[in-house]
Amino acid sequence: MPRKFNDQEKEQIRQKLLEVGQKSFETLGLKKTSIEDLTKAVGIAQGSFYMFYKSKEELCYEILLNEEASIRESMLQSISSNDAVTKESIRDFMLDGLRLMSENPLIRQMYLEGEFEYLIRKLPSELLEQNYRDDQDAMMPVAQKWQNSGILSDAPPELIVSMFRAIVLLSLHKKEIGEHSYTATIELLVDMLAEGMIAKSKRKDGSFG
Repeated sequence: MPRKFNDQEKEQIRQKLLEVGQKSFETLGLKKTSIEDLTKAVGIAQGSFYMFYKSKEELCYEILLNEEASIRESMLQSISSNDAVTKESIRDFMLDGLRLMSENPLIRQMYLEGEFEYLIRKLPSELLEQNYRDDQDAMMPVAQKWQNSGILSDAPPELIVSMFRAIVLLSLHKKEIGEHSYTATIELLVDMLAEGMIAKSKRKDGSFG
């Protein structure tokens, strides 16, 4: 029977699981990381793991969400409320987000090595729905800033956030797109999207820009 831990011990163990899990998931991947590996590294019995997480997939998902939240924060910090919204600023915002994701070791391992689909299949739907809501809440200020500047002002802001997600999801299919042409393809797609957003806004209001 797993031993009981006080609140302080539980918090320390949870933090260790997050740290050890992140290192293992980044280097070995989700499938090759075992609960036994994690608990040995943390110094707890294997059965004690389930006091904190229902599965290694839920641990991995929490770490992944933490990384995504950090990236969103970096993206939002790059947006100044006083900066003009231009094709270039929209393009740079999107490309910076994609760059931050591609440079993150865990996200690169999970998405580009094809383990994200496996992870999704193992998770309860309520966790996935929470991630969608978090994305909506975090990116809504950007959508509203653009709309206040006349960009897609007639579209629901939730739709603009969904557009971000669509670009991100598409960018994760590097192998399917073709690694030799991936970067140029994504840059062209983002450039056309930013230009289209500006052009649509100009057609709606000839004074824009």
